[in-house]
Amino acid sequence: MSVADASRLTTEPVEGPLLPSPPPAPAAGSRPSAPTAVPWSAPGWRSAGTRPWASGRVRQDGLSERTGQLLAAGFAVAWILCPVVEPMPTMDMPYPLWQLPFDVGTLVSIVVAVVALWRGIRNSARLGAAAGVFMALETIICPLAGHTPVGWWTWTQAGLSLLVMGTSAVLMARGGRRG
Repeated sequence: MSVADASRLTTEPVEGPLLPSPPPAPAAGSRPSAPTAVPWSAPGWRSAGTRPWASGRVRQDGLSERTGQLLAAGFAVAWILCPVVEPMPTMDMPYPLWQLPFDVGTLVSIVVAVVALWRGIRNSARLGAAAGVFMALETIICPLAGHTPVGWWTWTQAGLSLLVMGTSAVLMARGGRRG
């Protein structure tokens, strides 16, 4: 019982046993048998031995657990690949402080979007779209800040940003039709 269940307390008598009855004691001289495992069957809990992606449980965002987790991992990999493909700056230059809010916003938005997708939060598609927009802004800001010139990495980063934004847009459109 949790604190949230306090409002459910009643003074009415409860029918039936509150706890399962203990198993009968073994007869004298017999060998005790191994206890049998009883799968938990309360609402919201899976039975023992089930795989989460095979449970078919639909989350708040309308995706299966497996699909949401794969999309979350894909978004995380896309965000990690963006700075990995970019070469190091050719000259020693100071970090422009005007870029800090964009960097922090990108980091926070992608972490929030990945966690929301992984957990199946209702607005995970919108959070993913915001993360894709921040990723695209980072792609635009880097050449503007003078870190590196425009090159193949810029287009790769733009493609990864558009992949995150496009996937999120499809999820938002899909959610609107489900209505």
